[in-house]
Amino acid sequence: MQIRTLGSFVAAVLLLQGCDLVQREVVDPPARAQDAADVFVDAWNSRDLDAMSTQLTNRKRWTAARLDSFFSRALGSAVTSTDVSLVGEVEQPSDEALIEDQGPQATATAPFEVTYDSDAATRPVTFEGEMELSYDRAIDRWSVAFDQDLLWPEHPGAVGFGTETKWPRRAAILDRHGKRLAAGADEERRYPFGAVGGTTVGHLEPSEEADRFQGGSGLEEALDERLAGTPTRRFVLLGAKAERCRRPRRSGPTRRGSEGEGSGCSSPVIETLGRVAGAPGRDIKTTLDVDVQRAAELAYGDTTGGSVVIQPHTGDLLAIVSSSPFGPQNYVGVDGIDPFNRALSGLYPPGSSLKVMTGAAALEEGVVTEATTLTGPAEYKGVRNFESGVYNSLDFATAVKFSVNTAFAQIAEDLGAKRLAASAELFGFNRAPRMPLGAATSSFPFPEDAYDLMWGSIGQAQVLATPLQMATVAATIANDGKRMEPRILLRDRPTGRRVVSKKVARTMTRLMEGVVQGGTGTGAAISGAQVAGKTGTAEVDVDGKRKNHAWFISFAPSTAPKVAVSVVSELGGIGGRVAAPLAGRILSAVLPLI
Repeated sequence: MQIRTLGSFVAAVLLLQGCDLVQREVVDPPARAQDAADVFVDAWNSRDLDAMSTQLTNRKRWTAARLDSFFSRALGSAVTSTDVSLVGEVEQPSDEALIEDQGPQATATAPFEVTYDSDAATRPVTFEGEMELSYDRAIDRWSVAFDQDLLWPEHPGAVGFGTETKWPRRAAILDRHGKRLAAGADEERRYPFGAVGGTTVGHLEPSEEADRFQGGSGLEEALDERLAGTPTRRFVLLGAKAERCRRPRRSGPTRRGSEGEGSGCSSPVIETLGRVAGAPGRDIKTTLDVDVQRAAELAYGDTTGGSVVIQPHTGDLLAIVSSSPFGPQNYVGVDGIDPFNRALSGLYPPGSSLKVMTGAAALEEGVVTEATTLTGPAEYKGVRNFESGVYNSLDFATAVKFSVNTAFAQIAEDLGAKRLAASAELFGFNRAPRMPLGAATSSFPFPEDAYDLMWGSIGQAQVLATPLQMATVAATIANDGKRMEPRILLRDRPTGRRVVSKKVARTMTRLMEGVVQGGTGTGAAISGAQVAGKTGTAEVDVDGKRKNHAWFISFAPSTAPKVAVSVVSELGGIGGRVAAPLAGRILSAVLPLI
């Protein structure tokens, strides 16, 4: 009896378990197409190509690697971001129909939208469509049927997105009176004055970013964005024949106008999806005076080096002369050309022309007056005189007039490293000029010992200066001790700061007049105007031989200065013999034009 009861109990348990299995098979629903669509959309948004591939019915064809290649080619740089979302319930067959072993393959549709952002469209662009999913009964799985048209629903024949770019006509570069120094677009760019000021004006070279030319040197390069303006861009959907137009351009510009992914060929556009309006370039009026520039260049002749003509009370650069003439017209569209502007970027020891700065600092600090008695031995603690003779006793004015190195060495000792270095920075050393046109930074290193202090005070040691910098030193004295920042654009407001007092500036003016009237710079004297100036002979070693850069800085008329002029003759010899007459010729040529 007990055995029969136990057997009945076991049979009942087994019967219940069997019923549970049958019930579970009936209750568990098949996979949902909605879930598969959600997974696919999430993978698309995160650009998880491995996850995308596993969700595809044709995943053997659309591997992760192929998807990566396709998306890169189709979106390119035209699309900056993508957002995909489902916009409704996914419609799929009933569970009973999915469980049936017989009948056609079950499918479902998922309505979605894909939105693209592009730098060539002011607002996002959205496509709406439906993705198809199919059901595999054997593994209870939904998969997405992928093809390239999912990226642009209802636009069959498209192969990708692109941008069309159209640049405005390049603006002109003008001199201070409105004369055109450069005008025209790209290969049609013209430079009416040829090589006059050519190194400063600059040239155009091919751009790697777009179907246009860009500034390659000088003002063309420094002010390229303002001259070029901004392009009008269109975000477009491209057709199959655009494939050849979507390859990156490898050479210079071929033609202006539309482009697919930056190429120069015309692209078949299926539809324009968006647009960003451009802006024209703006003409640039410089401080240059082309007549002064031409006159200064002719006066400078075939000398190697550079010269700057500057307006003392504004800092306006009227002329920038660099040897080795450069004609921009001959280099339109040429890449890899970088003409060297010696007037702005040539760095030379300034020699005794720096005594203007040192003398002004000593006067400002009360270290000397015009009448202070000094000595001028042939040699003082390693500093030697250069063609100035020996003076048992001389006043400061005479030390300036005849450029006595040993007298200035003693002044530098009294002035001290801190005050001399501080003065150098007030005069513009150790920082780049604050103007858009590139120029080298002139340097006055802090003197580490007495030797550097004394030699640095007379423009030797490690001191280096450009002709531009030394022109501003002269201009500071001419402008009653206020240094104006060099200015190349008339639209920029003139800015400056006081460096020395008016009294000190006027004293230095008298001393510099003496240099030209009967000192080392008599070669700079001209008829019709009193010149104030200072010579410089900077010693350098070239291949083991001692040579000299010849300097002269000046302004005229000294009683009411119109211009300051710096001149350096590279390895040219003695400042008083070479640079002073050269500066005199430039002053004679440019003063009647101002």
